[in-house]
Amino acid sequence: MSSKDNFKIMNSSLIDSAMLLVGRVMEKSALKMPRSPRVERVSVEIAGLAEAFDGFTICQITDVHYGRVIGSNFLHKVIETANALSPDLTVLTGDYIDEGSSYIEPAIEALSKLKARHGLLSVLGNHDHFYSKERTTDMLAKYKVPLLDNSHAIIEHSGRAICVAGAADYLYDCPDAAAAFAGADQDVPRILLSHNPDFAETLDQNLKVDLVLSGHTHGGQIRLPFSYAPLLPSRFGQKYSGGLVNIRDEHPTQVYVSRGIGVCFIPIRLNCPPEITLLTLRAAPEEKSDWAPRIVKFTEAV
Repeated sequence: MSSKDNFKIMNSSLIDSAMLLVGRVMEKSALKMPRSPRVERVSVEIAGLAEAFDGFTICQITDVHYGRVIGSNFLHKVIETANALSPDLTVLTGDYIDEGSSYIEPAIEALSKLKARHGLLSVLGNHDHFYSKERTTDMLAKYKVPLLDNSHAIIEHSGRAICVAGAADYLYDCPDAAAAFAGADQDVPRILLSHNPDFAETLDQNLKVDLVLSGHTHGGQIRLPFSYAPLLPSRFGQKYSGGLVNIRDEHPTQVYVSRGIGVCFIPIRLNCPPEITLLTLRAAPEEKSDWAPRIVKFTEAV
């Protein structure tokens, strides 16, 4: 059994047990699932970004976990809020449902109503494999939501381009970033959609990836003082609890991790509200060599 498989089993068992324990302790408390998402506005500097894409906006929605807790009313509010942002591109980074395959079609149908000037792109997450990768893929096709499965799309604007690629799920599939970017111009800015941020740590140092957009960790759902998240489904501790992280020496890569919309195991978010992300791409100054990510704060309640 591989170390990845061992981690998958250990991680799932520990997280399940811990979340159930926390749930039993807190279930009779006054804590409630937040009923409104927050909009996080994040600027990301990318080296070599063409002037035509300076100010280009990407709305990221992830970890909806549509089901009994995240129902149609809440999901429609998320969609309404995201569309009101008028993004240039909207991306979905996996885990669309919770609790059963019967939720797949209504979730995808609702999400297909997201609007952006350059359309909608998606990848799958681990929960989409739990409840049927095949059916989720079929529904994405039925409702005309493009799926990037170790593949990419070229977004053109004013004669210039960026490449947006999508990786298969890290835990339950075979993600291949090199295959996802195969054929893409090396000089074009590259963005990778990967449900699980841990996959970013496996990227080949020689593969250019400017920005990775991920979810999966839910921000931990429960944040203690000093923003510490005691329960995070990541091999890298607090590193991917949420916000912007800078990794790799060769071909530096930025990873943005959204707290996501929904919840798993227990319907609680404490100091960790649901998130809709609006990322604005900015051209990095050519002389800027020591880039450091800005700490992202909760910026806008809806």
